[in-house]
Amino acid sequence: MEFDEKGTKKWWSARKPGLFAAVCLLISAFPVFANNEAYRPAKAVWWWRGADASDPAAAARRFEFLALRGINEIYFCCDLKKPAEVRSFVKKAGQKGMRVALLAGDVSWIYPGNRGFAETLRRFTEYQKSASPDERFYALHLDVEPHQDAKLSDARKWQLYADFVLRAAADVHAAGEKIEWDIPFWLDGIRVAFGHRAEVPLLEVVMGCSDAVALMSYRDTASAILDISSTEIAMAKERMVRVILGAETGETGEGDFVTFFEEGPKVMGSELAAVMKKLVALEIPAGCGVAVHHLGSWEKLVERAKVKRGGK
Repeated sequence: MEFDEKGTKKWWSARKPGLFAAVCLLISAFPVFANNEAYRPAKAVWWWRGADASDPAAAARRFEFLALRGINEIYFCCDLKKPAEVRSFVKKAGQKGMRVALLAGDVSWIYPGNRGFAETLRRFTEYQKSASPDERFYALHLDVEPHQDAKLSDARKWQLYADFVLRAAADVHAAGEKIEWDIPFWLDGIRVAFGHRAEVPLLEVVMGCSDAVALMSYRDTASAILDISSTEIAMAKERMVRVILGAETGETGEGDFVTFFEEGPKVMGSELAAVMKKLVALEIPAGCGVAVHHLGSWEKLVERAKVKRGGK
């Protein structure tokens, strides 16, 4: 059964569990679909190399790589100043059974008076209006990470982030589009002012105005990924938000337990299959899935494994 999210995720609307019933179905074959259709469990990837929209051969090679691995959702960072190339890219992805969200974000957007997000949203909405249904992005997928900004105190930066999240969600929904956020797994431990309350878990604010969250649940076993994501999964289920659990493939320098760089693609595939099985069993009404960060480092991971096997 598929769950149609259209019109149900405006940030100001109250969400009550039990309004809809939906069960994620884990399937291995993904047919062609329009980007604005109701969706099934995601097997997603972050695709940061926007130049591939201008390089049909590179895009085709990477589409094949992803198709062989069952990917059905792409978070694509690209230049909307070249709409014809982007339209072609999104359409070809759809023909491969992969829907595409526009991936964008800059920590400077949280600063008062910054116009970066407004300009991105303007270009996004103009693109959506000019594109045919099979060329449109299904959502705006934002990666804004205040913890990377050392200019402000923690309390100030996270309050600015919370305020920005609310404004951005309101603007995106007013434009008739969906909004998704990349978030770390520890936002429940941060408190911000919200409404008449002086201290509210930041996770609650983000979940309250999102259509989906992609959790940077970067660990190298299914049990660890699910463990650090338990709070987010529970809240997503309650608030009718789609939840995607992410896995890292690069050599991050943050510890071996953070990434599948040491374990390789075969182990990652097995562990993410276990994560997906658990998510599906939880019957999260708005949807669920897993995502790989990111395409470039995933390709290198696969090549590295081939070298270790002697090129086979």
